Amino acid sequence: MKALRSDNGGEYISDEFKDFCKAEGIRRELIAPHNPQQNGVAEQKNRTIVGAARAMLHDQGLPLHLWAEACNTTVYMQNHCPHRILGMSTPEEAYSGKKPDLSHLRIFGANIYMHVTKDARKKLEPTAEVGIFVGYTDTAHNYRVYLPDSGKIVVQRDIKFQEEKAMKCSLERELHLHANEELLVPKDELQDVDQPQDEVYGVEETTHATPTIRGRKRLTEAERLAQDAEKVVGPPIAQCRQRQ
Repeated sequence: MKALRSDNGGEYISDEFKDFCKAEGIRRELIAPHNPQQNGVAEQKNRTIVGAARAMLHDQGLPLHLWAEACNTTVYMQNHCPHRILGMSTPEEAYSGKKPDLSHLRIFGANIYMHVTKDARKKLEPTAEVGIFVGYTDTAHNYRVYLPDSGKIVVQRDIKFQEEKAMKCSLERELHLHANEELLVPKDELQDVDQPQDEVYGVEETTHATPTIRGRKRLTEAERLAQDAEKVVGPPIAQCRQRQ
């Protein structure tokens, strides 16, 4: 590293950090106060990380105080995804020279059951504990788990994931959001952009048939998401309860 551009945060202007950069021959470049546009590359990367972390937290309905775990997981995933500048290679492969193992990747925020060893429990106590998956560690197949009851984060290996439940929660949440959005949109704005408005109205007036697109019924976004959810994980939980 030849140069480092940063803002005037305390972690960058401390005497210890100044001495470290001087010893390593790193040139310091401090931007003007309240001018983040001078450090555009770093600010854009921070925006990408925070945006992904926000989506991950709200997708599974997790508490916002887990933002640091979500940001760390976002960076971990980005380092294991192909990058166009690297010739569709991953940053991890470019750094280590080896293709990373992706078999341990899981859905962020999924509920898990972790094994409780004999030395950590009494004879009649439960052999498993419920937690939430919130990240990875430097050691493969070791996971960071959030325990809602105690508010602690532990590292565990023997874990059983409930990813189908996490996927179902994500699809139902997205379905609910799209349904609320369509309630706010006037019906005349739901007209499909692929067909002229007068053409569809002509079909309704002459044949009184449901508007179609190339022989298929035109579905709203909420209806399409509902069909996808039933194909992947079955009917919504609310419908299952009504049937019972």
